[in-house]
Amino acid sequence: MERVVIKIGGSLISSQGEEVLDYIHGLSSVLASLNNYSLALVVGGGETARKYVSLARELGLSVYDQDILGIEATRLNAKLLAGFIPRAWPNVPRTVDEAGEIVELGYIPVMGGTVPGHTTNTVAALLAEAIGARLVNLTNVDGIYDKDPREHPDAKKFDRMSYEQLIKLAAMYDSREARAHFVFDLLASKIVARSGVELHIVDGRDLETVKKAILGEEHNGTVVSE
Repeated sequence: MERVVIKIGGSLISSQGEEVLDYIHGLSSVLASLNNYSLALVVGGGETARKYVSLARELGLSVYDQDILGIEATRLNAKLLAGFIPRAWPNVPRTVDEAGEIVELGYIPVMGGTVPGHTTNTVAALLAEAIGARLVNLTNVDGIYDKDPREHPDAKKFDRMSYEQLIKLAAMYDSREARAHFVFDLLASKIVARSGVELHIVDGRDLETVKKAILGEEHNGTVVSE
């Protein structure tokens, strides 16, 4: 059974309102239709983490403590999402090894962050490496660009790119600060490169594209491979 790790950006599920509820139910339906795949989910912190980390900075807490708050926010999101995912393990794994054991039991682990300094992208990359899976990253942009498309109208989108290209691009934007914004951070990029983990970056709001990426079909996001 093919294994796929799905990284879900926290911004996709951490706000409120009917739109988010509809999205979570829609995502759950997509995952429920994939009985022939062994899945594992990693969830980001989104707005919940952003608020706590920003407040911690203003109060003068250390970067380490900011990371701890961000990690706890990701675990809250993971616990919430696990309640809607068929075959999901009810408890949030706190380590990659624990998540791998849950996969071996035939269930879907839904986890957040693990240790300070590691983004949830890095956690997802490590989990994909550990269990021999492809990695599908659901974010709020439709792929990887050579620069921020929100600020640069001439930004070029990559349909496919190499690990070397990804690492060079990630290095330009990776500040290693809590809640820093980048599509896929440098450490995570190096992890997928060293083990040849195929990475798909897609707009997580487009559930049809999400399903295609999980199935390994052609889609309108970005594929990173050899």
